[in-house]
Amino acid sequence: MSAKKWRCTVCNYIHTGETPPDKCPVCGVGPEKFVLVTEETVDEARKRELQNICFGISYGLYVICSKDGAKFNGQTANSLFQITSDPIQVAIGINKNNLTHDYIKKSGVFTASILSQENHDLVKHFGYQSGKEVDKMKGIKFKLGEKTGVPYIQKTLSYLECEVDWEKSVDVGTHTLYVARVIGADKLEQGEPMTYAYYRATR
Repeated sequence: MSAKKWRCTVCNYIHTGETPPDKCPVCGVGPEKFVLVTEETVDEARKRELQNICFGISYGLYVICSKDGAKFNGQTANSLFQITSDPIQVAIGINKNNLTHDYIKKSGVFTASILSQENHDLVKHFGYQSGKEVDKMKGIKFKLGEKTGVPYIQKTLSYLECEVDWEKSVDVGTHTLYVARVIGADKLEQGEPMTYAYYRATR
Protein backbone atom coordinates (compact mmCIF):
# COMPACT_ATOMS: atom_id res chain seq x y z
CA MET A 1 0.00 0.00 0.00
CA SER A 2 1.44 3.37 -1.01
CA ALA A 3 1.95 6.02 1.65
CA LYS A 4 -0.58 8.80 1.97
CA LYS A 5 0.21 12.26 0.67
CA TRP A 6 -0.92 15.47 2.36
CA ARG A 7 -0.92 18.89 0.71
CA CYS A 8 -0.51 22.16 2.62
CA THR A 9 -3.34 24.44 1.49
CA VAL A 10 -1.23 27.54 2.25
CA CYS A 11 2.01 26.85 0.35
CA ASN A 12 1.28 23.54 -1.51
CA TYR A 13 4.05 21.59 0.25
CA ILE A 14 3.48 17.82 -0.06
CA HIS A 15 4.04 15.61 3.00
CA THR A 16 4.18 11.83 2.79
CA GLY A 17 2.99 9.79 5.79
CA GLU A 18 -0.02 8.29 7.51
CA THR A 19 -0.91 11.63 9.11
CA PRO A 20 -0.17 15.26 8.24
CA PRO A 21 2.90 16.84 9.90
CA ASP A 22 2.62 18.73 13.18
CA LYS A 23 4.02 21.76 11.38
CA CYS A 24 4.57 22.58 7.72
CA PRO A 25 8.36 22.86 7.21
CA VAL A 26 7.84 25.49 4.51
CA CYS A 27 5.24 27.95 5.84
CA GLY A 28 4.88 26.84 9.47
CA VAL A 29 1.12 26.20 9.63
CA GLY A 30 -0.35 23.33 11.64
CA PRO A 31 -1.88 19.99 10.53
CA GLU A 32 -5.35 21.52 10.20
CA LYS A 33 -4.16 23.29 7.03
CA PHE A 34 -3.32 19.99 5.30
CA VAL A 35 -5.67 18.00 3.04
CA LEU A 36 -5.33 14.41 1.91
CA VAL A 37 -4.31 14.08 -1.73
CA THR A 38 -6.61 11.43 -3.16
CA GLU A 39 -5.69 11.78 -6.82
CA GLU A 40 -2.78 13.71 -8.19
CA THR A 41 -2.92 14.35 -11.91
CA VAL A 42 0.07 15.29 -14.02
CA ASP A 43 -1.44 18.72 -14.60
CA GLU A 44 -1.81 19.35 -10.85
CA ALA A 45 1.75 18.26 -10.18
CA ARG A 46 3.01 20.51 -12.98
CA LYS A 47 1.02 23.45 -11.61
CA ARG A 48 2.62 23.03 -8.18
CA GLU A 49 6.04 22.78 -9.80
CA LEU A 50 5.45 26.06 -11.62
CA GLN A 51 4.23 27.69 -8.39
CA ASN A 52 7.38 26.59 -6.59
CA ILE A 53 9.54 27.98 -9.40
CA CYS A 54 7.73 31.31 -9.13
CA PHE A 55 8.79 31.48 -5.48
CA GLY A 56 12.18 32.43 -6.94
CA ILE A 57 10.81 35.74 -8.22
CA SER A 58 11.96 38.56 -5.95
CA TYR A 59 9.19 40.24 -3.93
CA GLY A 60 8.93 42.61 -1.03
CA LEU A 61 6.46 42.04 1.80
CA TYR A 62 3.87 44.57 2.88
CA VAL A 63 0.77 44.99 5.02
CA ILE A 64 -2.08 46.40 2.94
CA CYS A 65 -4.88 48.00 4.97
CA SER A 66 -8.21 49.49 3.97
CA LYS A 67 -11.53 50.47 5.53
CA ASP A 68 -15.28 50.07 5.32
CA GLY A 69 -16.64 53.05 7.19
CA ALA A 70 -15.30 52.71 10.74
CA LYS A 71 -14.15 49.11 10.19
CA PHE A 72 -10.53 48.34 9.35
CA ASN A 73 -8.70 45.30 8.01
CA GLY A 74 -5.27 44.43 6.73
CA GLN A 75 -3.44 41.61 4.99
CA THR A 76 0.07 40.59 4.06
CA ALA A 77 0.83 41.05 0.37
CA ASN A 78 3.87 40.63 -1.87
CA SER A 79 2.49 42.12 -5.09
CA LEU A 80 3.08 45.85 -4.64
CA PHE A 81 5.17 47.71 -7.17
CA GLN A 82 5.68 51.24 -8.45
CA ILE A 83 4.62 51.71 -12.06
CA THR A 84 5.19 55.43 -12.71
CA SER A 85 7.14 58.21 -10.99
CA ASP A 86 5.26 61.22 -12.39
CA PRO A 87 2.60 60.97 -11.18
CA ILE A 88 3.67 58.48 -8.51
CA GLN A 89 1.52 55.40 -9.03
CA VAL A 90 1.67 51.89 -7.61
CA ALA A 91 -0.23 48.68 -8.28
CA ILE A 92 -1.26 45.88 -5.93
CA GLY A 93 -2.81 42.49 -6.66
CA ILE A 94 -5.44 41.49 -4.08
CA ASN A 95 -7.34 38.20 -3.95
CA LYS A 96 -11.09 38.68 -4.38
CA ASN A 97 -11.78 36.28 -1.49
CA ASN A 98 -9.98 38.53 0.98
CA LEU A 99 -11.81 41.02 3.19
CA THR A 100 -9.24 43.68 2.33
CA HIS A 101 -10.30 43.36 -1.32
CA ASP A 102 -13.89 44.19 -0.34
CA TYR A 103 -12.81 47.16 1.74
CA ILE A 104 -10.66 48.62 -1.05
CA LYS A 105 -13.51 48.11 -3.52
CA LYS A 106 -15.88 50.02 -1.21
CA SER A 107 -13.60 52.82 -0.03
CA GLY A 108 -11.23 53.27 -2.97
CA VAL A 109 -8.28 53.86 -0.64
CA PHE A 110 -5.59 51.78 1.05
CA THR A 111 -2.28 52.04 2.83
CA ALA A 112 0.83 49.94 2.29
CA SER A 113 3.16 49.48 5.26
CA ILE A 114 6.62 48.45 4.08
CA LEU A 115 7.96 45.68 6.31
CA SER A 116 11.50 45.32 7.61
CA GLN A 117 13.50 42.17 8.25
CA GLU A 118 12.40 42.47 11.90
CA ASN A 119 8.68 42.19 11.07
CA HIS A 120 8.22 38.41 10.93
CA ASP A 121 5.43 38.69 13.50
CA LEU A 122 3.44 41.06 11.27
CA VAL A 123 3.79 38.77 8.24
CA LYS A 124 2.25 35.91 10.23
CA HIS A 125 -0.39 38.03 11.98
CA PHE A 126 -1.75 39.60 8.82
CA GLY A 127 -1.08 36.64 6.54
CA TYR A 128 -2.21 33.45 8.27
CA GLN A 129 -5.68 34.38 9.52
CA SER A 130 -8.77 35.90 7.97
CA GLY A 131 -10.26 39.27 8.85
CA LYS A 132 -13.65 37.64 8.31
CA GLU A 133 -13.02 35.58 11.45
CA VAL A 134 -10.86 37.80 13.69
CA ASP A 135 -10.19 41.48 14.27
CA LYS A 136 -6.66 41.70 12.90
CA MET A 137 -6.19 45.26 14.14
CA LYS A 138 -6.72 44.26 17.78
CA GLY A 139 -3.46 44.55 19.70
CA ILE A 140 -1.64 46.11 16.73
CA LYS A 141 -0.04 49.55 17.08
CA PHE A 142 -1.26 51.68 14.19
CA LYS A 143 -2.15 55.23 13.26
CA LEU A 144 -4.59 56.58 10.69
CA GLY A 145 -3.27 58.19 7.53
CA GLU A 146 -4.06 61.90 7.28
CA LYS A 147 -5.14 61.65 3.63
CA THR A 148 -7.16 58.43 3.72
CA GLY A 149 -8.15 57.69 7.31
CA VAL A 150 -6.80 54.17 6.77
CA PRO A 151 -4.49 52.51 9.32
CA TYR A 152 -0.78 52.20 8.72
CA ILE A 153 1.29 49.93 10.92
CA GLN A 154 3.81 51.41 13.32
CA LYS A 155 7.22 49.75 13.84
CA THR A 156 7.61 49.30 10.07
CA LEU A 157 10.00 51.04 7.68
CA SER A 158 7.54 53.41 6.03
CA TYR A 159 4.05 53.64 4.60
CA LEU A 160 2.16 54.85 1.55
CA GLU A 161 -1.36 56.25 1.36
CA CYS A 162 -3.03 55.41 -1.93
CA GLU A 163 -6.17 56.31 -3.86
CA VAL A 164 -7.42 53.84 -6.46
CA ASP A 165 -7.68 54.89 -10.10
CA TRP A 166 -10.71 52.89 -11.19
CA GLU A 167 -10.18 53.50 -14.92
CA LYS A 168 -6.76 51.83 -14.78
CA SER A 169 -7.54 48.98 -12.36
CA VAL A 170 -8.04 45.55 -13.90
CA ASP A 171 -9.96 42.37 -13.09
CA VAL A 172 -7.43 39.55 -13.54
CA GLY A 173 -9.58 36.58 -12.54
CA THR A 174 -8.93 35.48 -8.96
CA HIS A 175 -7.43 38.90 -8.14
CA THR A 176 -8.00 42.57 -8.85
CA LEU A 177 -5.00 44.62 -9.92
CA TYR A 178 -5.62 47.94 -8.21
CA VAL A 179 -3.71 50.84 -9.78
CA ALA A 180 -3.48 53.77 -7.38
CA ARG A 181 -2.00 57.22 -6.94
CA VAL A 182 0.27 57.72 -3.94
CA ILE A 183 -1.22 60.70 -2.09
CA GLY A 184 0.77 60.49 1.15
CA ALA A 185 3.80 58.74 2.62
CA ASP A 186 6.31 58.92 5.42
CA LYS A 187 9.37 57.12 6.80
CA LEU A 188 8.99 55.51 10.21
CA GLU A 189 12.07 53.46 11.13
CA GLN A 190 15.51 52.48 9.83
CA GLY A 191 16.23 48.95 8.64
CA GLU A 192 16.44 46.56 5.74
CA PRO A 193 13.28 45.77 3.73
CA MET A 194 11.78 42.31 4.14
CA THR A 195 11.76 40.25 0.95
CA TYR A 196 9.69 37.14 0.40
CA ALA A 197 12.87 35.11 -0.10
CA TYR A 198 14.34 36.39 3.17
CA TYR A 199 11.13 35.58 5.04
CA ARG A 200 10.98 32.03 3.68
CA ALA A 201 14.64 31.47 4.64
CA THR A 202 14.38 32.85 8.19
CA ARG A 203 10.86 32.21 9.47
